[in-house]
Amino acid sequence: MAAKLTKAEQTRRTRQAILERARYLFATKGYAATGTEEIISELGITRGALYHQFKDKIGVFRAVIIEAYGEVTGHIQAEIRPFDNYWHQLSIGCQAFLEVAQQEELRRLVFIEAPAVLAVDELAEIDQPGFGLLREAIQIAVAEGQLNTIDAEGFAHLVNGSLNALAAWVAQSDDSARLKTAKHLVETLLTQHQS
Repeated sequence: MAAKLTKAEQTRRTRQAILERARYLFATKGYAATGTEEIISELGITRGALYHQFKDKIGVFRAVIIEAYGEVTGHIQAEIRPFDNYWHQLSIGCQAFLEVAQQEELRRLVFIEAPAVLAVDELAEIDQPGFGLLREAIQIAVAEGQLNTIDAEGFAHLVNGSLNALAAWVAQSDDSARLKTAKHLVETLLTQHQS
């Protein structure tokens, strides 16, 4: 006989099921074309259960985007882990971020839907872990004399803005040449400041 689920475990499973279903719908149909009824219809839960977990549709979307940004940061961390040199971490990390813009599900969620639905300051808050990696790599590369810039914090914002704009550009096409061009452009930007 299977053990009865605790209330906390049942709540966790319901939340996870909602997130998985919503993520699929947001990534395939988009935020605007996805209704809350469609999110819950296949899960066998009530609209009240959805609202208990997330308050509203935008709350579900925000939770999906937070998970997606976490995956992007995880991808970057995995790519830079083998490198001890912060210059290489910076360069490889930027390339890894741009690669995400051609990964079908993440591309739509992070670079197309999220900027269209969430406010700029909210996206910046969600992106703090990723931006923190970038800022740290730049600060250490500057401190170690590998990167020459008049202000490490300002340069981190410059690179971050460039990366976000390039990734959005890459995400709007399946053309692999765009990704190659974007990688080359960001590498050129970084190399111009290499000590």
